[in-house]
Amino acid sequence: MTTNEATNETKRAALPLVKDLAALVRHVKTCIGDDCRASDDPDDNRPAICLTVGWSDETGKWSWQSGDNSFTGGAYGYPHWAVVTVTRRCNSFDLAREIRGELDSLVCY
Repeated sequence: MTTNEATNETKRAALPLVKDLAALVRHVKTCIGDDCRASDDPDDNRPAICLTVGWSDETGKWSWQSGDNSFTGGAYGYPHWAVVTVTRRCNSFDLAREIRGELDSLVCY
């Protein structure tokens, strides 16, 4: 394995774990009120919350915020962001894998 390949593997290992992201999604699902909307589309009447996860490939640290994406909050101190819509009936592990994949795709290896 080359040094570059080892660095890439180290960065991928620093991604948030799927189980931790799934736990986060499960928590956010409990916060969805009947009047919550993740979309401005007037035809989208599904209760949902927008979830943003921020992550640093250098430190492996990450944070999140739900709701309004006004570029403030826990996620925005990190260079890479994944933004997803959480609905009451979404599969927490599938959405966690989507978040992890989105973050991974943002890193230059």
